[in-house]
Amino acid sequence: MKGSRLYIMILGVLLVVIFLFEYYAPKEFVWRPTYDHRDKEPFGSFIFDDIASTSLRDYRVVDRTFYQIFKADSTAAPRAFLLTENNLRFSETDVETLYKMVHLGNRIMICTENFPYELHDTLRFGVDYEWYDEIKESIYNNLERDKIYFGKDTLNFDRIYNVYPQMHHRSIILGAEKSIRDEETDEYIHKYFPLNCDSSEILAWSLKGEEYYKPLVVRTYIGKGEIILVSTPLMFTNYGMLDGDNASYAFRVMSECFGDMPVTRIEAYGNHSEEPETPLRYILSEPPMLWAIYSGMTLLILFMFFTSRRRQRVIPVVTTPPNRTFGFMQLISNLYFQRHDNAEILKMKYMYFCAEVKRLIGVDLQENTAEDADYQRLSDKTGMDAKLIGNLLVNIRVAIYGSNANDLKLKQYIDAMNDILKAI
Repeated sequence: MKGSRLYIMILGVLLVVIFLFEYYAPKEFVWRPTYDHRDKEPFGSFIFDDIASTSLRDYRVVDRTFYQIFKADSTAAPRAFLLTENNLRFSETDVETLYKMVHLGNRIMICTENFPYELHDTLRFGVDYEWYDEIKESIYNNLERDKIYFGKDTLNFDRIYNVYPQMHHRSIILGAEKSIRDEETDEYIHKYFPLNCDSSEILAWSLKGEEYYKPLVVRTYIGKGEIILVSTPLMFTNYGMLDGDNASYAFRVMSECFGDMPVTRIEAYGNHSEEPETPLRYILSEPPMLWAIYSGMTLLILFMFFTSRRRQRVIPVVTTPPNRTFGFMQLISNLYFQRHDNAEILKMKYMYFCAEVKRLIGVDLQENTAEDADYQRLSDKTGMDAKLIGNLLVNIRVAIYGSNANDLKLKQYIDAMNDILKAI
């Protein structure tokens, strides 16, 4: 008994020493761009969002796509929307909705290093890039900086910002070249296509020597609204806000392009999962506490190993417990069969059907406010008649809440939903 107490005391002292050592040890920054509003690392957006919320009018951060925002209220007053991501992926629905919002007078600023192909193809522009070492090496070694030139406008003079080359290693190519077949010679020729917009202007360039080198910020006018292309997303992060006086670069871009419009930053196109804040998650997120747990577990396993060698006992044979999952399924199935509750069975099948449709094409049919546009989108994806789909879903909801689904209707409704999912 005395020996066990000695082991526990030694283990406790070691845990405290390891925890204190890890807690007070210098912490390394994580230089991975996340643009998350909760991330306080250099390339998170905690500081950027905090400053923007106090500096801009009605600034907010939302986790909704263009389609969800437009569907919620397509008649809302024009707003400014900001996307800051390292890699963007748009679907055809995203691009279609984006252009609808722009034509209604909204202004959308897309700050990324890798623009979506769908936007490249629609707006007709390209991206050029240069390779550099990791930015943390340049910062730690205080290497030479490059320059960004911001042109004149009616309210501000031109200005030069000194930044590391990794902050602007992507640039925008105005227009695009495509191969087109000549009908007379039946040969493919390269033809240049300008930007597909009403008009455009360049606001910022990377500066090489005394010449303006490559565009970094391009403003395009489309209908009543604008699409602003920005290839320097790292300037819109915590590090961009704290690096000298370069914070004015990001806010000058937004001020000149957005004016006094309310601003919404969209996080739906990045990896910004809403993780619950629990004590265990906090402990696991702190390296000192995590290593303390690892060390404690290692010592505990060693203690159990050496103790068990001196006090071995007969280990009883434990049979593998049977798998009762199938039996449970049979029990539940028999219960529904005996109750003959067709409405409840149809309800669960309909909930699964709505979840699959939302996952596959982004249409939410569980809302009671399903519109003809939702049915039309289902029709476009499946090739079925939109009116037939609408009548089918209405009849299903009536059968669920009216509890009047007989066996024949139940089978017909379930087969129809399966056919729609197969067509998608």
